[in-house]
Amino acid sequence: MPKKHFEVLRTYCFDCHDSASREGQLNLESLSLEISQDIPTAEWWSKILAALNAGEMPPMDAEQITDNEKAALLEDLSVQMVKARNILSDSGGEITLRRLNRREYQNTLESLLGFRPDVSNLPADDGTGGFDTAGASLFFSADQFEQYRATATAALKIALSDRMKPRSQTHRVEPEETHSKEYFDRQELLLDAIKRADAFLAQDSKPPQDFGFRDVAHAEKQSERSRVHLTQMQDYTRRPQARDGAFLLRYEGHKRPAISTPKVSTAGGRYILRIRAGAYDDSPPRQRYVEYAIGNPKEYQVLGQVKIPGTVAKPSVIEVPIDLEPGTSGAFHILWRDYEEQASRYVTHRIQREKNGIGQLPVVWVDWVEVEGPLFDEWPISAKVDLLTPQRNGEDNATHARRLIESFATRAFRKRPPAEEYVDKLVGRYLEKRKSGQNHVASIIDSYALILSSPGFIYMLEPRGGDHPERLTDRELAVRLAYFLWSAPPDAELYAAADAGTLSRGDVLRAQTNRLLQDPRSDEFISSFTHQWLDMVRLDMFDFDARFHPEFDQAVRRSAREEVYSTIRHVLDQQLPLGTLLKADFVMINDVLADFYSLPGVEGPHFRRMQVPPTSPRGGLLGTAAIHVMGADGTRSVPAVRGAWILKHLLHDPPPPPPANIPQLSRLAGEPRSGRELQTLHQDAPQCAQCHRKIDPIGFGLENFTAAGLWREVETVYVDSSDAKKFKLSKSESFDIDPSGTLIRGEEFSNYFELRDAIAGYDDAFARGFTEHLIAYALGRSYQISDHNLASEITQQASEEGDRIDAFIHALVQSEKFQTK
Repeated sequence: MPKKHFEVLRTYCFDCHDSASREGQLNLESLSLEISQDIPTAEWWSKILAALNAGEMPPMDAEQITDNEKAALLEDLSVQMVKARNILSDSGGEITLRRLNRREYQNTLESLLGFRPDVSNLPADDGTGGFDTAGASLFFSADQFEQYRATATAALKIALSDRMKPRSQTHRVEPEETHSKEYFDRQELLLDAIKRADAFLAQDSKPPQDFGFRDVAHAEKQSERSRVHLTQMQDYTRRPQARDGAFLLRYEGHKRPAISTPKVSTAGGRYILRIRAGAYDDSPPRQRYVEYAIGNPKEYQVLGQVKIPGTVAKPSVIEVPIDLEPGTSGAFHILWRDYEEQASRYVTHRIQREKNGIGQLPVVWVDWVEVEGPLFDEWPISAKVDLLTPQRNGEDNATHARRLIESFATRAFRKRPPAEEYVDKLVGRYLEKRKSGQNHVASIIDSYALILSSPGFIYMLEPRGGDHPERLTDRELAVRLAYFLWSAPPDAELYAAADAGTLSRGDVLRAQTNRLLQDPRSDEFISSFTHQWLDMVRLDMFDFDARFHPEFDQAVRRSAREEVYSTIRHVLDQQLPLGTLLKADFVMINDVLADFYSLPGVEGPHFRRMQVPPTSPRGGLLGTAAIHVMGADGTRSVPAVRGAWILKHLLHDPPPPPPANIPQLSRLAGEPRSGRELQTLHQDAPQCAQCHRKIDPIGFGLENFTAAGLWREVETVYVDSSDAKKFKLSKSESFDIDPSGTLIRGEEFSNYFELRDAIAGYDDAFARGFTEHLIAYALGRSYQISDHNLASEITQQASEEGDRIDAFIHALVQSEKFQTK
């Protein structure tokens, strides 16, 4: 940069950005004028250029740079930035050696062992703030080696178990014999408690212990509580269906009841779950569901939910196919769709009791549950055959072990043959195990587990001859492409193209990329990239209080997440423009979300496209519940969080992180205030005002969405809403919603629909942000200024092909950087 501009910066910027103040960690006094000195220097100058172009600096309340000085500064800085990016693009952006993350490790084990093992004991890789593919964040330690080894050993024991093929059986459970019996038994216990209390309180000669009480107060309390709970038990037992089946109904607001089948085989396989059930005609749509889970009664995993089409008078049979991985233990559990959180279950029960004197009333009745299985397409699975090929004639133990170990290591190391010395050591260890009395399977498992926890397997090795970048070999390119789009190793066809030496040809590489994207395994790319790109970890951060958001539960949360993934999958498969994610005339929806959004005519748990009218707030990312849940705190919407999310992910203009000394708003507790008023109070603080004036107006445009993502016309604010045990709603006040605001280019909007239309006009910025995140995810390192030209080339090529998602991916895969190590 010409030195003359230093005086301009000194005059207008040093008050906030000198060595003493360093606001935003920027010290202009020490910032080199040689932009291409290194990547951090260039990134600071890039941020300065963006802030000046956007008119964000100097702040509005500071002395402004004259038009002539600003024009000259911007002209020189723009030219020098182009030169600096060209220089740095030739030397920066080296891809860091990295290990497999937890997702990739699990997928790779699955490709080798033939089933999806449990890897929950391995450390998570998603807490670094970037992508879980970033090599610089994928640390490895001796402790982790033991974790990988233990995980691999457990998986191998399941894969190589010598169990016999389990016989398929059909078991039927009649819930009146178990589940309903609890209610009849509890009714008798309550009647007995009332009878004893009445008898004790009616006399004064015998001590309370003779009646089972401590004192008079204890007897009175037990009598009162028993009478309250008895009303629900009697309501249950008086229904004739209670003797022929069971209602999935909790009692006392605490217990989440389940109808359980016998334990399933740990061999895995396919099971057919049949449920004959019905719901009362007048029951709310969201309650006409059952969930099915696997595990034990205290710890289970919900696998999905299904809506009950039949009625109590005319029940229907629902059939659900379920595939279980080997090693899965426990039983199937059929549960009424309900809140996972005990506090919410308690609240809804008490609210109902206030209304009807009984509590939660029955909705879903189950006549019987039947489970058939396990069923197998093949036995034993081909992966086990490959892992344990039999000993050949004349082959001693050492030779047999060497053949198995060399074959398995070559596949595990992604077609790189293991070193002779490495195999020798593993064979020697195998023979020692045999000599100590272990059988063949246990000894080979020990060797295989060492392979699956070794650097050759855990690390994505791309060796090169010197310090300068080199082209990937075709086999290395196959591995990089497969882990980019599948998070798993290449399949036989991709390896074949690499072995033929044709994969690096542009036409072959494009054809293989298309094939990988069309394969169901690319769902791993959709879900993992999207989850991290859009910061969807926030979707699981908060519990929702059933008093304020009774429609929102775990089924909605699961479906809301899948709606985002399914939308991006649809845009990719149908080759729609990326900008469709900003505004669309359709939603990807299942029955749970259809009930939640009040959209009629959707049956079944699968996601499908549904057209919506222009007047609908749904369609595109801004119409999904997930985005609004992430911009809330479980009770109220937070305009600043929603505005910052849009700036970062849709407008490609991320705000700086908040300062450490944010003024707390707890002093306003007990005073109902609208979201707009509450958020505006942040602008009173000088350290917050500059950013909030940019962020908050965008968030205000989304205030018609509740914290759970439902549409509202007014905002109802409750006081002291944090105590979930207070089942009655506290004092509230309603406020008219003012969704007007201004976008970063100055576009004014008066409502959500105008905001959505304005944001749709930022499709170029959206595409640029998408591209930069795609580069970081695919190359295993953070996006750097040295990638500026690459990002520009990708967005240009994609634009020429209609801004399709696959066009961005093709442009990246065909680039020199993707094919360089």
